[in-house]
Amino acid sequence: MQSYDGFLDIVEIKRPEGGLKFWQSTLDHGNYIPHSDLIKAITQSSIYIHEVEREADSHKFFKRVGGVTTIKPRCTLIYGRSNDWNIEQQEAFRILNSSYHNLTIMTFDHVLERAKRILGQNC
Repeated sequence: MQSYDGFLDIVEIKRPEGGLKFWQSTLDHGNYIPHSDLIKAITQSSIYIHEVEREADSHKFFKRVGGVTTIKPRCTLIYGRSNDWNIEQQEAFRILNSSYHNLTIMTFDHVLERAKRILGQNC
């Protein structure tokens, strides 16, 4: 999709009703760790970024994406739900997300909350 600044970005959506898990069911050394389902989605998103970067200079690719300029593509991965997370899971999420520079992970609840804040509504 075309980003707010006019460049090409990628949005990967993994719908929450598919039974995909966000966190492992057990802690590791007291830490929440991503479930293998989430790792697979992160890997898929990273591959999409790589493929876009590899093809960005191609005239055929430029036409395929509707003439949207491609410079340093980013990916937003929308994955799962977070409405029942505890504070430790929220902190683990913040740490996880900070480790990526061209990938942002959001849950459907984060997307909804962001939309509400942008619209200035308290729904």
